[in-house]
Amino acid sequence: MKTNRRKFLRSAAITGGASAMLPLSSCNQRPKATEHTIADYSKLDAVIDQPVLRRDLFKDPVIIETLELLRDRNNTLCRVRSKDGAVGISVGHPFIAKSAYPMFNQILKNHFVGKDARDLDMLIFNATERSVKNQGIPLNVHVAAIEFAILDMLGNVINKSAGLLIGELQRNEVPIYLGHHLADLRRLEPEESLELMHQDAVATEAKAVKLRAGRGDNLASDIDNAPGRTEKLIRMGREKFGDDFTLMIDGNGSYSVKEAIRIGKILEEYNYYFYEEPIPWDWYEEQKLVEQALNIRMAGGEEEFGLHAFRYLIGNEVFQILQPDIFYFGGMIRTMKVARMVEAAGLKITPHMSGGGLGFIYLMHMVSVCPAAEKYHEFKMFETPDANGTTIPIESKTEPFESSGGSIKVTSGSGLGIHIDPDYINTHKIVRN
Repeated sequence: MKTNRRKFLRSAAITGGASAMLPLSSCNQRPKATEHTIADYSKLDAVIDQPVLRRDLFKDPVIIETLELLRDRNNTLCRVRSKDGAVGISVGHPFIAKSAYPMFNQILKNHFVGKDARDLDMLIFNATERSVKNQGIPLNVHVAAIEFAILDMLGNVINKSAGLLIGELQRNEVPIYLGHHLADLRRLEPEESLELMHQDAVATEAKAVKLRAGRGDNLASDIDNAPGRTEKLIRMGREKFGDDFTLMIDGNGSYSVKEAIRIGKILEEYNYYFYEEPIPWDWYEEQKLVEQALNIRMAGGEEEFGLHAFRYLIGNEVFQILQPDIFYFGGMIRTMKVARMVEAAGLKITPHMSGGGLGFIYLMHMVSVCPAAEKYHEFKMFETPDANGTTIPIESKTEPFESSGGSIKVTSGSGLGIHIDPDYINTHKIVRN
């Protein structure tokens, strides 16, 4: 069930009469709306202002001495070192970083070098909000990589996991939903694609699966890759996995309002758990119309890169489940601010993560301390291909990477909880400009 469209953030409607005949002196004035309901964002603003990094864990300054971008063809790494010799390293976004990497040295680096890593909240704020002419996903993926490396370094300094630097432990296992086979679910016939997904669900013991609706073009084209394929997939998905299995579906912006509502009604008939981004990602007014017309939970936000935009989405309950992408949105600290707003609003969050790279590592640390977390979280298997297609050679410092009973254990070692093979790191060379 939805949340009965809580109006806890709503103020009384503001009304004003607008005369049909305005005096000449008011010809250039904007006429008042006859009725307009606005959200009271005070609760959300209060949690946005709260710091995230647990600065109290660090008695002494941790000064960032070097911040390096390492590159091997399309793949990037971020390496940070403190004046005391502590090191942290992260792997960049698996496909966006390859074209956006000049931003690292030209825009972002100066926000961090020479600064106290204990001030990470402000460093991240400055890197994102003070780069107004360069804001967006290409910038944010590098902000995220820098943050992950700094959290890795800080965790290594005090022997705590990255997640515990930004919140209290909520769970040491993350229940998963399978969100891969994206192309297969749209390209292959449902009989074939569902069998592939079913095999992986059996292997991981996952209790939830996300399918794909429409063409996924983010153009509201109302086009399916084959006539009736989505309707068939919805029906056959329920038949394949059974009535007690949790199913979701992602439209990836395939539909107009009318078609999104039509598909949503079918999803309700077959008891799907949530309906993700049927409308193009930034069509928020149209998405609200879809939300109002349906009872199924609506999910979205993975493409959003602005904190204030999430404030709007939450304050107006455009979605019941918010999905900031940890890379696209610029890291765990900003995602935690969204999670806190979500908690204040009585909604839910399931952070999104792109496939490839070390996405599942970053996601598990985020979810381990995330308030208002949904029951299941996206998982695209343990494969770790980098932007060159090379498997990243990593080892967990503690718990093995495995799915048991449909959950993955959060590695509890220091920092990101992993060792990356030094020989792999050495294939990457420092980018100087």
